[in-house]
Amino acid sequence: MADPALGVRRPLFAARVSGEVVRGLATSVLIGGWLLAVTACAAVAPRHSPATNADTAATTAGATEPCAAVTTTTSLEQVALPCQQRWLSYGVTEVPPSNELALEHVPAAPTVANMTGGAVSDATAQHWADASNRDSGWWQWAQGHDQLFVLRHLVGPALIPAAEVEALQTGGSVEQPACNLYPLSWKLFPVGADGRAYFARKNLRIDDPYVFVVVYSGPCSETLRSSSGAPTTIVDFTEDTTVFSPGVLRDDPVLGDIWFADAGGNCQDPTGPPAAWCGR
Repeated sequence: MADPALGVRRPLFAARVSGEVVRGLATSVLIGGWLLAVTACAAVAPRHSPATNADTAATTAGATEPCAAVTTTTSLEQVALPCQQRWLSYGVTEVPPSNELALEHVPAAPTVANMTGGAVSDATAQHWADASNRDSGWWQWAQGHDQLFVLRHLVGPALIPAAEVEALQTGGSVEQPACNLYPLSWKLFPVGADGRAYFARKNLRIDDPYVFVVVYSGPCSETLRSSSGAPTTIVDFTEDTTVFSPGVLRDDPVLGDIWFADAGGNCQDPTGPPAAWCGR
């Protein structure tokens, strides 16, 4: 995974300056204290192999769901003890409904163009893309309910935008629209030596074998709200934008299968991404 360094994730105002976006994330600065805190309080979920059964996490969760009685986002101390224990290591103050992603209508990803030459099956590539959309659904819930520590379970530390962290640290929230969460199109490439060299030039040293190259719809804006409710609108995309999301599938014991991204960039990057990723 990437070393803790400047990175990119859902776009904020910094994206307009730096041109660095991935999955709608902007160039961001690490917020050291809370990252250390969440690392200390919870173990990271293991990486998945490409052969993972897509239904395993959902089946396991359904059989032992301790939060089934939670039907709306609820204060942690008001849910049953087994449900509290399920979420406690995520640093939450509130617990989502057990069917939160269904309530958000998280979409399945469009058909993935598999550019791996058979190294990854089409079914696995599609499952990874769907897992990425699940990740975005959890991101939306966490930011909309001021659950800062959950973010560290969704992406690498280089990819969490400083402005969003600041809003959540001060009791605010972030409203993410669908255009900033769910891409219009997907391609899966091997990272390869040229991709690794590209990320290294950006001080993002990764060991992920594969990268999604996705297109987000623009124009698109998000809203940061202060603790008093005062809004700040951030223009994320002014037009359809291609971004990169290297990562791995993770079978998180609470969140289910997610695509854990830890670096990024885009086709306008002056450090020179691989030509194939940008159709050149």
